[in-house]
Amino acid sequence: MAGRLFRWQGAVRQSVILQTRGYASKSAIPTFSPSSSSELNEALDRFRQDLFIPFGIPKRQRMSMFREKHAQRLRDEPITINISETEEYTLQPKKYIETPTKKEAIQVIKMMQATEDYKNFIPFVSALWGSQYVLKGDRWQQIMRKAREAGKLHLIVECARQSGSTGLRLRNSDVVRSLFFELHLAAQKADFKGPEIAKTLNMAKQAVDIMDADLPDHSYSDSSKNPKSQPIVVATLLELSAARAINDFAGKDQAKEVMGYVQKLLAVAPKGKYQNAPTEKTPRMEVNHWLHEAITVYNGLQLSLTIHGLAADRALHRDVSSRLDEVKKSLKELLEDPAHQDKDTSYWNLARDLLQG
Repeated sequence: MAGRLFRWQGAVRQSVILQTRGYASKSAIPTFSPSSSSELNEALDRFRQDLFIPFGIPKRQRMSMFREKHAQRLRDEPITINISETEEYTLQPKKYIETPTKKEAIQVIKMMQATEDYKNFIPFVSALWGSQYVLKGDRWQQIMRKAREAGKLHLIVECARQSGSTGLRLRNSDVVRSLFFELHLAAQKADFKGPEIAKTLNMAKQAVDIMDADLPDHSYSDSSKNPKSQPIVVATLLELSAARAINDFAGKDQAKEVMGYVQKLLAVAPKGKYQNAPTEKTPRMEVNHWLHEAITVYNGLQLSLTIHGLAADRALHRDVSSRLDEVKKSLKELLEDPAHQDKDTSYWNLARDLLQG
């Protein structure tokens, strides 16, 4: 018995030494700042105590907590370790089934409201990734929607920049589509006017730069599979750059960005692409994707027609006008279709207002 106990204590003592050195140089365990609500503080602390610390300490110590054969020994002989230079943690028996879930993680993010709450956003998301909680695309889409509603989309872009520690990579077409749709909605909320437009355009450009750095164009044997080549991406860049030219430069295309995005959009959204609107038999998700894309394309092309210089290129102006008419016709068909008259969600109403305006 004495020999077994000695081996137990020796193994733990050795891992404690290694672990203390590791965390003294670079901690993998977040420390959260006070939030605006006690409920959120408690939720963050629960994740820290029950997930982030257990998954942030060395594997040998973590296994001693989660293996049933060590449970009674930990109860009888509590072991306290250093998880930083200033904080200690007592190893306790735990069960994987009792650790917080991904669904609960999303609920924690949804609880974030105030600026001080969002100071914990990236540390929380990074700790989830470090705890082997992989957030799939649909989870990130929920998070993006919440961030946009809170005016914190820049944190999503920063998560993508820190993909190695957050797990958010802009490689999935659906995730990229969602990000640019949220950027579009942020600009639409500001009526495509004011300082918000320059900020949103900057975020969109940063997102493209991140995609380029993560997977350069030559990584795609088929360029159409490149997430940044999606019409909604190019159209969002177009509408934002055109709106900024109108707001800040009296409609002048200072850096020729608008002309460049117009040409790219006509290339990735060729004639006939929006000739047919979705029907009542089209799956709901496909209808929403089509509407999101068509609205950004329509708005981008419409705004570009007001930019000085476009009219001088008659062929380009003709192509833009023709594509605009095509998209507008199909949008009207969709929005006026009796099968979709019950669509009174906020975005369908915004789409109707934009088309009527």
